[in-house]
Amino acid sequence: MGEEEQRRFNFRFPIKYEKILEDGAFTIPVATFTKDISSSGLSFYTSEIIRLNLNVRVFFSLSPEESVSFVGRVVRVEESEKEELGKYITVVEIKDISEEERNKLARFLGYADIGRILERIDLENVVDIHFVGGYPPIVKKFNKLIPLDMEPLSKEKVRSLLLNILDDYQYRIFKQQKEINFIFPYEDARFRVNLHFQQGNVEGIFRVVPSEIKTLKELRLPSIVEEFLNNKKGLILVAGRTGSGKTTTLASMVEYLNTTREGIIICIEDPIEYVHTNKKCIIKQREVGKDTLSFFNAAKNALRQNPDILVIGEILDAETMDITLTAAESGTLVLTSLHAPNSAYALDRIVSLFPAELQFHILTRLSLVLLGIITQELVPRADGKGLVLASEVLVINDALRRIIRQGDWKQISTFLQTGRAIGMRSMEESLRELYREGLIGREYLMNI
Repeated sequence: MGEEEQRRFNFRFPIKYEKILEDGAFTIPVATFTKDISSSGLSFYTSEIIRLNLNVRVFFSLSPEESVSFVGRVVRVEESEKEELGKYITVVEIKDISEEERNKLARFLGYADIGRILERIDLENVVDIHFVGGYPPIVKKFNKLIPLDMEPLSKEKVRSLLLNILDDYQYRIFKQQKEINFIFPYEDARFRVNLHFQQGNVEGIFRVVPSEIKTLKELRLPSIVEEFLNNKKGLILVAGRTGSGKTTTLASMVEYLNTTREGIIICIEDPIEYVHTNKKCIIKQREVGKDTLSFFNAAKNALRQNPDILVIGEILDAETMDITLTAAESGTLVLTSLHAPNSAYALDRIVSLFPAELQFHILTRLSLVLLGIITQELVPRADGKGLVLASEVLVINDALRRIIRQGDWKQISTFLQTGRAIGMRSMEESLRELYREGLIGREYLMNI
């Protein structure tokens, strides 16, 4: 048999099996899950020891309209490490299958291998790849949705395709939480994957992670950002909506520090998208869920590891924000991100994490450690060759520290307009600069 025919896919898929008795009768069907499957056989979990060389009939549904069945011979039985699925693993080789059923099984296995789909996609300028039941894979390029030229995938096929890429730990998390985020490498590409349920069906989004970490200059971030990073302590916030490139900017900042100074950098991420190589710094990258329980737990324990730089992937709750401020107060340079469309909203969001009686105290602490806020968004290039970063930069000076302590954000827009001499710039100014250089179309100035 060829290599492709022998290839086994490790994933759980619901099946039923019946033992075939010596008189040709069938036992009552038993429902279970596969451990792995190939075109020549499969293994599945059982609560009983099935006799070697016994024939069994296996059948499972590919869709509400299509199923596969065949007769196989038990060739091995071994103990299972996952007793919640079954005490034993029964290995069966296919003995009797019609040509029609074999072809259906081969097509099914083709859908079980996501690599066969990914290798058909030119990833240049691709933002996301969407897997939705009833449609072919849909590629998102900027604001356009482009269906892949192939037949639609049934809900069952999408489920098999996506669950096949999960390891045991990821499968448990997905089963418990109904969604999961993780990095999936394929050949030279890396994808940030989100699996979730939608109306009871498994769906997935694959976001392309750039293979190289761009420099701050390549991202078109102003030089004041490097000045932020040259501080030995303090807090730098990166804000923006979902998909605005915050993770990329944080990675670029880490790489700048890695090449310009010596120190220990601890990165807490969910998931780890960009993998850093130690240069001048020792970089420890910890992934929430695998290496630590939460952003808060990792950040709290990071303080005992005496890092020079602490990177917290995202602020999601008051506990994490509180430990972030503590780290900055203790003499660490802290980089983090949060979802916010502008500087004022970012500050307001931080304060709103805490109850009213603590907000003045939080504002005071924030005013003493905050170095700056970079708010960003990605805009399609006028030439159609990707996206370009537009950024608003708020530089914290003494006047702004007073405003932060007061919790009055109304004057921030004025500071952005008048603070150019110290490196500030508004989103409007950034977009106009991109338009003057011919990088974006005029339509992106309309909502300023």
